[in-house]
Amino acid sequence: MSVVTTVRGDVDPGSLGFTSMHEHLNADLSLMAALIKRYGAPELPPEMLELRTDNLAFLREAGAVSSSQCRTTGDVDYTTAELGFFKEVGGGAICDASPIGLRGDVRDLRAASERSGVHVIFATGLYVADCRPAEFAAMDEKALFEFFTREVEEGVEDTGIRPGFLKCALSSMDPSAELQETEVATLRTLGRISAATGLSLQVHTAFPMSHAQVLQGVDAALGTGMAPDRLVMIHMDSFLRPWDALTTYMGDMNAARNISTELQRTILDRGANIGFDSWSATTAILPDDFDRMKGLVDLLRAGYAGQIVLGHDTTTKAHGKSYGYYGFTRFPQFIPGMLTRFGFGDDVFRRLVVDNPARILAH
Repeated sequence: MSVVTTVRGDVDPGSLGFTSMHEHLNADLSLMAALIKRYGAPELPPEMLELRTDNLAFLREAGAVSSSQCRTTGDVDYTTAELGFFKEVGGGAICDASPIGLRGDVRDLRAASERSGVHVIFATGLYVADCRPAEFAAMDEKALFEFFTREVEEGVEDTGIRPGFLKCALSSMDPSAELQETEVATLRTLGRISAATGLSLQVHTAFPMSHAQVLQGVDAALGTGMAPDRLVMIHMDSFLRPWDALTTYMGDMNAARNISTELQRTILDRGANIGFDSWSATTAILPDDFDRMKGLVDLLRAGYAGQIVLGHDTTTKAHGKSYGYYGFTRFPQFIPGMLTRFGFGDDVFRRLVVDNPARILAH
């Protein structure tokens, strides 16, 4: 019988209920903050990074990653409260999509899950090449396979807490370049583990990657022999329009603002799943929630309801409901009414947040 592996143990897939498939409950952002500095980000006055009401707009737009006060790592009370807000809007389960390089203490995830009553499923795997602990740099695919398999079978270190899905990341600052072999090697490794275990694999993508680079990642994953329905290409709502589209739009009074679902359809037609998982994002160059809604409606009308999952990618306290933003509550309150307006029944939303997650997470 299939199960879903949560931080509290294996459960029946049907017990998850309403599930957000991509969040970061207690992400350790220290490596990412260091990377931003290496990329030349200016040193900010400490007072700008304090988690205060007058700083929230800046923190949400750009500064939260660099703010130690915005990090959720180790704050079980905060995580429990945010899970409670999610539960109030119908939530039953959340995927913590923080692989090694972002992942906090999984014991904190278990504690917050126990206190809130919300199921939490976390990942094994690795984040982007520049945000990995040093000890993983020299590991070849065989060593990575053994390490990740050990976490899947035995749990993280001596906790006994086992991951319920796999996660890796692709990145590129040059849309015309080949993907980084280090990241592709991790993708291949996790694809092989998916093929062996049935665990699903979430693959991070991000601007300014090209469509060709994203599809190269799909090819690499499916080339391992993993089942297409185990693959979730995440952040696909970020590719509804080019990351520099707003510059073009504002610079030409005759230009129209629109989206395209060509990339998403190409991936879906290969049998994989996609995540529309950046609802309420505050990064200015990304599509907004109305762009996302338009793209989602287009794909639903085309018959892809069984291959799409939702999330917020919420990562910091500045984006939490505890500090006046949406946390994990935006799409549960925004999408159902919009779907009704466009003529869809309640069953369609249920597929996106109940049926699809249960199918994908079951192994």
